[in-house]
Parts: sequence; C-alpha cells; structure tokens
Amino acid sequence: MRVSLNWIKRILNRQDLGLSVADLQARLTLHLAEFEADVEVAGPKLDGVVVGKVLTCIQHPNADRLRLTTVDIGIGTPVPVVCGAPNVAAGQTVAVATIGTQLTMTDKDGKPATITIKASKLRGEPSEGMICAVDELGLGTSHDGILVLNDTLKIGTPLREALNLGDTVLVIENHAITHRPDLWGQWGWAREVAAILGLPTPAVPDTTWQDQGDGWSVELASTGCGTYCGAVVEGVANDPSPAWLQELLQSLGVRPLGLLVDATNFVMLELGEPMHAFDRREIDGTRIVVRDATAGERFRTLDGKDHVLTPADVVVADGRRALALAGIMGGDGSMVRQDTTTIVLEAATFQAARIRRSRQRTGTATDSSVRFEKSLYPELAPAAIARAIQVLREVLPGCLVTHRFHAGVV
Repeated sequence: MRVSLNWIKRILNRQDLGLSVADLQARLTLHLAEFEADVEVAGPKLDGVVVGKVLTCIQHPNADRLRLTTVDIGIGTPVPVVCGAPNVAAGQTVAVATIGTQLTMTDKDGKPATITIKASKLRGEPSEGMICAVDELGLGTSHDGILVLNDTLKIGTPLREALNLGDTVLVIENHAITHRPDLWGQWGWAREVAAILGLPTPAVPDTTWQDQGDGWSVELASTGCGTYCGAVVEGVANDPSPAWLQELLQSLGVRPLGLLVDATNFVMLELGEPMHAFDRREIDGTRIVVRDATAGERFRTLDGKDHVLTPADVVVADGRRALALAGIMGGDGSMVRQDTTTIVLEAATFQAARIRRSRQRTGTATDSSVRFEKSLYPELAPAAIARAIQVLREVLPGCLVTHRFHAGVV
C-alpha cells in the first residue's frame, strides 16, 4: 500500500502537515503499523519550464500547420514561439520550455531522447521557446495538442512549483492493514493523520442517494452482491486527464489511461471503493442484472484473457451478455474507448468470500479484487458515484447526469 502525502494534504486542505516525513512516519507506525520505507517521487525535473500566457496566435505565412504566437513568460517582454499544435489559441495558459531547457521525450523508435530548446527560425520565423504537450513534459502519453493549464496559475512560475509536482510516498506492507478496509484509500489515511495530529477531521464524503430518471434499473439476482449503484453520464470525452489528476495517479503507481478510466481509478485510490465505467453503446437496453455465471459461460476480461466461468462466479450483465466479472475486472467488449461520449458508472458491494474464490480460480488479481476481499461498507458505493461525478464535472463542466439507479442497501 502506498500513501501519498500530496494526496493527504489535498484532502486535509493544507499546504504543510507541520512535521517532517520521518516524524510523521514514526507517529503513524506507533498508532497503526510499521512502514517499510518512504519513497521520494521526484517526477519530471522540468527545469526551465514555466507557466506562460498566449497573447497572440496567427497563421504562419509559410506553413499551413504552424502558428506564430507571442507568449508572456513573466520576464517583461513577450517572446515569439512557433507552435504546431492544432489546439493552440490566444488567451490560453500554457507550459513553456524556455531557451536552454532540456526535455526528455520518446523518439520515433520508442526510445528516450533528450532535446535542448534553442532560439531558432522555423520556416523563416523566429521562435524562442516551445509550448509543450503532455508527453513532452513527461506527465503522460498524449501528443494530441498542447497542455492547457488553469488560468489561475501565476505567469512565470516554474511549472513544477505551479502544479506541485513531486511527492513523498510512504510504503506499508499490505498484510499490515488487512483488518482495516478503510485504509485501502487515501481518505482513510487522511482521517488517521488528522486524528494523530489533532487536525480537523475531513468531512465524510456524500453518501446520500436518490434515484433519478426513468427507465434504468438493476436487479440483484445473486447473493454475491448486496449493493449496486449506477449512473448514466452524457457529454463526456475520454481526453487526457488534467496534470493534477495524472500526477496523483502516478504517485501511487497507476498509469493514466484517459479521463474516463482515470476518474474511476482516482475514486478507488481515494475512497477505497473500486468503480467501473461502461461504454453506454455496449449495453443492451437499460436493465443491469447482477447474477451468478452459468456453468461453462465464457467471458473475456479487458486484459484480453478468456475465462470459463462457473456458478460460483458473479457477473454484471445486460439482457444479452456478461459485461464484467464482478469485483475483479470489466469485459473487453464494454470498456470505454477513445470516442466514448456516454458512460454508465458502477459502484457496488460484492461478497468478499465469493470475490476471493473467483480471483483464486481465475488467477486474476486486481486492485479491485484486493479491496472487495476486505468486505467494504455499502455506504461507499453512493459516495464513490458522487465523487466520480464531481471529478468529471470539474474537468468537463458540460457533462450531464441523466439517470441514477440502485438496488440493495445504500
């Protein structure tokens, strides 16, 4: 288990915890269990990369795919930057690699290569820096366009400082907290830190639930599921997640995969409640059934592996087929894709013993299964749905929740 101090401070709304990492580690060890190590997650260095503001943006006179921009980087005089990104526009707050900055990127053969930013002319026009994309900064893999930052960031601030990049992560053996399912999420650790340090306890995530909209429903046809909450969210886009979200995921060793998956992983890591997002197009009808698998039922998980199921396994299904191996992994036929625009969010409480047996029999251990095997509280399911919607709305203000539905205890 990894505990991110940046994440803890975010939950507690504090810039600093008021003691050294060693002191915090000692106090947590005294109250809970011994930590194995603390790992400094430095993140990309990004020396020379600053927050900038695009003041002007016009077409390059000699190249269709290039733009001429002037960028305020906080030195008094705007600098000219030639940019080839399709999404660059005047008024944006961006990450600018200044002259002399060294960036490590992947070349056409997939190998790391270091480049140094120099003053140059591109097709006859001066360029004194580079407006960066996510992959050029080492913050992700996307190269679809430049990284657009929050407008509240101060111009000229080093990017590493502005985005609070870098983290300290405490590492504890999983067996030390097997009896504490609440500590399988960063929220549980934040509550412990607050109690130990005498800080205000972070507010409990919203666990209230009210069904919304007509048509969608869920049937619990298996004793392996006691709570199931679902929500339909329209107007989403599986774009790269913002830098703050990618940074938090990476600090705990989770690779960003796009906003729709990242949001569910974020909730799992924060609250300890695993979630899943289905592509609406891949669900037949508007009725979800949580049932026992049939003997010999075949199912392919999203990692591409085929499984022959038994009635001891629990599946999440529509009227036509299984969509997920409950508590373990979704199916490759219903996962979100790059062009997904409507999703169905899932958060549930599955019976720990059945998830454990399915995991052992199929040989498929996941971040989800290890948490469900600890017997999660049913209140976490509605809280997880609410938190995922909050994250999606923060990144995509135009997305719309059209339905909420549930079965079982909430």
